[in-house]
Formats: sequence, structure tokens, C-alpha cells
Amino acid sequence: MSAPHRHGRLRGVSDGRRWPVRLATVVLLALVIPVAGGSAAGATIRGGLVERIARADSSTGTPRSSTASSTGESGNPLSSSPVTVASSTVSGNPVAVSLTGVQAPAAGSSVVSVQGTLSTSVTQPLTDLRMSLEIGSAPLMSRAQLETLTNNTAAARSLTNRPLTLASGESTQPLPDPPVRGANPVPFMLTGALGASALPRPVGVYPLRVWVSGSVGGKPAKPIGAAYTFLVRSSGQQQRTPVAVVLPLADRPHLRSDGLLTDNDLATEVGPTGRLSRLLDAAQPDAVTLAVDPTLVQALKIMERSGGYSWARPGGAVRQPTADAGAVHFLSGLANFAAAGGQVIALPYGDADLAALVHAQKLDTVKYAVNTGQVVLAGLLSRDTAQVGSVAYPADGLADTTTVDVLRQLTVQTVLLDDRLLPPSRAVTYTPSAAVDLPTSAGPLRALRADHRLAEIATSYRQAADGPGAGTVLSRFRAELGMIAAELPDQPRAQVLALPRDWDPPIGWAEQVLGAVDSDYSAAAPLGGLTSQYLPTAPRGTLVYPADAQARELPGSYLDAVTGVSDEALALGPVLCPRLKAAVTCQDVNPMYNALVTATSVAWRGAGMVDGVSLSQQVDGAVSAIRNGIQVVASHSVNLTSKHGLVPITLENNTDFEVTVVLAFSSTNHSRLRSPIRQTRALPSGQKAQIEIEVDAEGAGTFPLEIRRLNLSGQELSTDPPTRVLVRSTVYGAIATAITIGAVSVLLLAVVVRLARRLRPGARRTAKAPNAANAANGAGGAPEPSGGGAATVAGAALPGPPGSLADADPPPIWQAPAAVASGWSRGAPTADLSYAARRGKGVTPAAHGLDPGPSPDLGQHRDPDPRQDPGQGAAQDADPGREAATDQVPTRRRRSGP
Repeated sequence: MSAPHRHGRLRGVSDGRRWPVRLATVVLLALVIPVAGGSAAGATIRGGLVERIARADSSTGTPRSSTASSTGESGNPLSSSPVTVASSTVSGNPVAVSLTGVQAPAAGSSVVSVQGTLSTSVTQPLTDLRMSLEIGSAPLMSRAQLETLTNNTAAARSLTNRPLTLASGESTQPLPDPPVRGANPVPFMLTGALGASALPRPVGVYPLRVWVSGSVGGKPAKPIGAAYTFLVRSSGQQQRTPVAVVLPLADRPHLRSDGLLTDNDLATEVGPTGRLSRLLDAAQPDAVTLAVDPTLVQALKIMERSGGYSWARPGGAVRQPTADAGAVHFLSGLANFAAAGGQVIALPYGDADLAALVHAQKLDTVKYAVNTGQVVLAGLLSRDTAQVGSVAYPADGLADTTTVDVLRQLTVQTVLLDDRLLPPSRAVTYTPSAAVDLPTSAGPLRALRADHRLAEIATSYRQAADGPGAGTVLSRFRAELGMIAAELPDQPRAQVLALPRDWDPPIGWAEQVLGAVDSDYSAAAPLGGLTSQYLPTAPRGTLVYPADAQARELPGSYLDAVTGVSDEALALGPVLCPRLKAAVTCQDVNPMYNALVTATSVAWRGAGMVDGVSLSQQVDGAVSAIRNGIQVVASHSVNLTSKHGLVPITLENNTDFEVTVVLAFSSTNHSRLRSPIRQTRALPSGQKAQIEIEVDAEGAGTFPLEIRRLNLSGQELSTDPPTRVLVRSTVYGAIATAITIGAVSVLLLAVVVRLARRLRPGARRTAKAPNAANAANGAGGAPEPSGGGAATVAGAALPGPPGSLADADPPPIWQAPAAVASGWSRGAPTADLSYAARRGKGVTPAAHGLDPGPSPDLGQHRDPDPRQDPGQGAAQDADPGREAATDQVPTRRRRSGP
């Protein structure tokens, strides 16, 4: 049989026996390769060790802010005629007349007194100066006519006037010392008598003129100077107009969240000549209602501490070692005012821009500002909350229907509004009562119309050199009150004078204005009386909110930025105060939230917004410092070698507060990595906790475990990405384990079958019988070997290990007799019977393992036939008992296997 045929049979038998081994190997390699998995699920805290850590400087983060500009303008937000009180006929008159006081006649009297000063801007000499005092022949008929004469000097000059008889008995009075350019103004005083003529009505308002004539540089001029004002004449028989005066005591917010003041400007404001001190000194408990900003009182409480206070500077905090005397005096005066029965109402906390907050849908801030303002002020003044919180005074008295409706839902009973928002019908020719009822979703609300004209006149005097004198402005103010009474002398209609929040009157001016309210035709009245008495006297239209008023509000983008910081601050409430139900009651969170409410103050409208941004940035830095001070530190990856494992992490508290944090663990593949979802941990200040998270892996792979920091309400404590730990697991799942067991079983079965075939007793006994027969016939020549891949004995195959010579192509070997086989197994030399048979008789067989000696044809060289295959053809023609390459008798090789 040819060699190629033998090789083919050997290869086929070997492959048929190896396929179970190869299949099991492939399955095992596939299972040990990790497969990437999804995110890890939650984990369980099994406990931890708490120890002190060195506190590092915490980052304050990047504060957010809004720099949106305001479209607000300075001055009155509503379009109206400017209030001017003329002091001369023409600005180019040679002599300027300034009135410092106009004394109207008391009831039953006719004496009028006018005081003032004269000054000049011309270089020519002034000679033959004479002064006269003239009054209109008829009283004015309306407030509209009063306004026209005030703004139009030509109209005032065209009126018919009559001169009054002066104290000298003449109609004119000489001025011996004329004014000189550059010199001090020359004072004057004119006193005249109105006469005994009866008044046409109980009260009347008359135009009054001061006239100056003479020569300029020797040339007569008429007039050289003039001043126009008004005079109220009353019989004292009419009913007086009740006037409720509301005087705000407010300033831009000065409180920071860290207990420092933003600056020390309040020390000047409450000093002996400061703005706030002048206003409080001018207020009389029975004539004025104070509208107080609670944050102002809180700041002054800090300044009156005996140990001093501090305020912020760019280079660091500045310390005031002692209490501020002005703050002590101001708070004492405010307490005395309240103790004397004076009415005090609370402005919104921080004087928040209520209309802007309502339009931006920040209703929670509106509610907090209104309610907190009432509570804080009531506590500082030992008053009931209802006594200070029943009246709301929006900035400038401007609010639309929605804002009024929100205020009514917050239990506000009365709201002060600008009278231009509630105009009377055109048929009304008089000034109606300030009280008006507005319908809201929560029921009717009493609105008080604040007379804008009275407020503009009262605040128009600024002691300017080129402006009207105090007497001229005060006369105009009295004329407005007198005209209101003259419109309906027998029907008193209550009015409201609501002064602006930033009013800064000259020294002594506030006292004069407030004192002018009490007269023969008007009287100061408490604000509370106007809410129940003096019912509306004229119908009103719908509430009007002009576009320019809305344009002055704080921008919505700015309020959104402040609210964003507020939400982050409120999220710290359950972290710093876990036992409280409301975050705003936490003593550590309250200062931050309060400062953010003051960041919505009306004081930041327009150009002042930059200060509001700075205030919110300070709070943002404080909030970020706490949030960033709570850190989770973990390794990038953790290896699990079993189904259950622990993932170690470290929770650090680098803040100045004790915190309670919820660690939340999330996974997108709960079937592969399972654990509880959350765990709460309390940690003192400056400490850290070593925590182990118990996880269960249901399969092999890599799973990201995400750890988030939450408060007890489930809110995120950081907008940064969660801490991520890669969990690598080599644990097989149920299916993988089953496949592995099956593959191993197949492999073991194949091995057992093969061993069983080798060790079968029947195969060994069958192999011994042919060997004995062959030994007996050894001298007769060897039979032809089988063409099978393995040596056979009586048809039974002798298996060998894969890759051995028996499997490759071994030379034909016949089994030796039993005695020879026994010696072979002990390693003794044996005769190669098959070789001796091939060589023929007379040739001594070589011993096993010895050189058989030279062959008979040693030294004879035979060239190989190139037509033969060196691996096959040569094996066919060569002596089967010799090596093809060396022409030597091969030594016997020991077979592998049993």
C-alpha cells in the first residue's frame, strides 16, 4: 500500500478524535473575554470610619450674574407736566427775585407778609429801585388753572392784579441798597393788607406777584424783576381736607449673607445731619405714617452692637470697634415714634420690586418679601404683624391689576397707588377722594390714590441757586391744598401725600412741608382712618399701568439669574438643617436667601443694577463654597473577583457646617450590577468618612457606577457631572456558567472515552495472541505490515498520543514474543525480528539501541532518482529496514502509550 494513502487515513482518524477538545477550547476562550456592560446600579453603605482631615481652601466657584441693562429713566416714571415754581418773569431780568417765605393771612385777618432776596447779574448800576406787592382780583377756579399759571409766566403776567397797601401806607416801597453783581443777595420784606372786602367763598386761592421797578444804567426799566406765587385766603368756616402723609424710611440694601455690611454709608445717613435722621426728626406721630424697610432696621441693629461691626472692602473687611452713635440714636427715635402711637407700615423686605417679580412669575419671592417684611418689622418694634402689614406701598405707587391681585391674596388690606393709575371720569371737575375699592380674585381691596402733584411740589425744592425759593415752593404746595378744599368746601375728600423713597430734602425743608399740611383748610390725618372713612366720592375707571412704568422695572433676565442662585441656596436647607421642614427657617440659609431677596430691590433699577449683581455674586460664592466643599472621592476603577464586592469611596466635608448628604447611586443596567439606590450620611465640619458600597455583579464586564450628591429632598447639590467609578467584574452569569459546565463536560467525556479505549482489557489480550504466533514463525520471514496508520495486532489498533511517531508514519513493527516484550519494558536490548526477517538468514540482527554496523553496500554511492519524491518515492524503493537519508538500520523507538 502506498504512503500517501497511509497519511490520509492517519489524518482523518486524528481529526475525528480531536473535535470535542477544540470545541470546548473555543467556548472557554469566548467566555473569559470581558464584555462591556452598562452603568452600575445603586450601592449600599456598609459603614465607614470618620476622621479629621486638614481643611483646604474651598472654591467659591464662578458666580453667575446678569448684566442686562434697565430701560428705566430718572425722574417721574409717568408722563406729566413738569412742576416748576417760577421766581422771576424772565430768566434774563436784571434782578432775580427769590421768595424765602410767604405768610398768608390767618382766618379773620388780612395781613400778608412776603420775604425774599434780590440779586443781579448785570454790571450796570441799579438805581431808583422800588418794590410792590400785587394780588389777583379774582380767585382761581381749578387746579388745572393753578398748574397753567405756574408753568406759563406770560399767562401769569396777563392777569389783572391790584396792588396791596404796604405797611408804609403806600403801594410801593423803596429799596435803598440795590443788589450788586458778585455781592451777597439783598434781603427784603414786604407786608401788605388785603382790605376788609369779603371773600366770595369760604376759601380761595389767589395769584400773588412781587414787582421790582427802577433804572438800569440810568435807563428806566419796568419791570427790572418779578416773582409769582399764590396766596390762600380762608374764612375758617369750611371743613378741612384730611391729608395722610406717608414718609418712607428706606435706603439701598446694605446687608450681606456673611454678616458684613456692604459699606459704611449708613453711618452718614443716620448721622446728626444725615438724610434718614432729618426725615425721622421731621415726622410727628400724630401727623405722619412711616413706611420702613425692615432690612434698614436690621443693618442698624448690627451697627449698634457694643462690640462694633465690620463692613466689606475690596482689600478686606474693615472693623468699627464701637457701636455707631447715629444708629443707636435712630433706632431709639424709631422706637419712641412707635411708642407714641405713630403708625408704622412695613415695606417689602429689601424693598423688593413687586411689580417686576410678579411679571417675571417670581411669586414665591413676592410672598416672602411681603410676609417677611411684616414679621421682621413687627418683631423689631414689638408690634402686632397686622399693625404693620395691612398696608402695601409699591415703589412709586405703581402696580398693575395682577400685582394688586397678588397683594390681596397675601392678606394686604390697603394698597397705595399713584392717582394717575386710577383717573376719574372726565365728567368729574373736582379732586375726588383718595379711597377707591378695586375688585380682585380674593375680594375687594381698598386702594388709596396718592396725589402725585402734591408729592412733586413737596420734593421740588433742592436749595439750588437757580431754582425757586423755599417760600415760592411752599406757597404752591399750600395753594394745591387750598384749591382741593375750594372745589367742594362742604364735602371734605381725604387725600394722600406719599413721598418718594429716595427723598433727600434740604435741612429744615421736611419740617416746613409737613408743617404746611396743618392749616385752616387742611389737616393731617392717620392713614388707617382713610381705609374705613371717607368713602369714594367719584367713580373710577379700570386700573391703568403705563408702558414707561413697566420699562422701569428690573429686567426678567436679571431676576432669573438671582432666582437661580436662590434655588441653589434653598437646596442647602435640608443639608445644613435636616430637622427643619422649611429651608428658609434654617439659620445658616436664611442670611443667604434674605440677601438674594434684597438683590431684587427697586434700588437696583437702572444704573444701580451693578450693585445688585455684586450682592448676588457674593451670595453665589458663599453657596458654591458649601456645595463644592462636599466632595466624593473614589478610584477610577475597581475590580471584582466574585459575585459580591465592595467599592470604596470617601465623603469629605470641607465646609464650616455639619452637613447631611444623600449619596445616590445610579445604573442603566440593573440586571448586571445591583445594589440599593441611596444612603444618607451625616458628617461634621472638616471631617471625612470612608464608605464601602456593596454591589452584586450578575455577569462579567465593565460597568460605570455613578455617585450623585443630593439633599434630603432629592435635589442635586451640584451641576457638575456625577462621580464615576468603573467596576470591572470577571464573574460569569447563569447562562455563561451553564455553557462553561457543558463545555467542560464534553471535554471530560472525550478524554474518558479515549482512555477507556486504551485501557480496555479485551484489547490487551487480543494483542498478545498474534505476538506469540509471530514469534514462533519468526524464522520463516516477516509478514507484510498493515497499511493502517497505527500498528495492529490481529486487527486491533494500538493507539498513541496525538502528534507521536505512531500517528505520523512509523515503520512497520511486529510485536515481539512475550519474553522479548518483557525485556523491552525493562530497557534491555532486544532483537528486531522484523529487521532480521527482511535482511534474510545469516545476518545478525542489531541490538536495540546499538549501531547495527556497516551494511554490505557500505561505501557504494547511489544517486537519488530526481523523478522520485524525496518524502514518498524514496520510502517506497528504499530498504524498509534502513533510514532513507543515512542508509543505516534505525534504532528501535519506544512507543508512547501503554
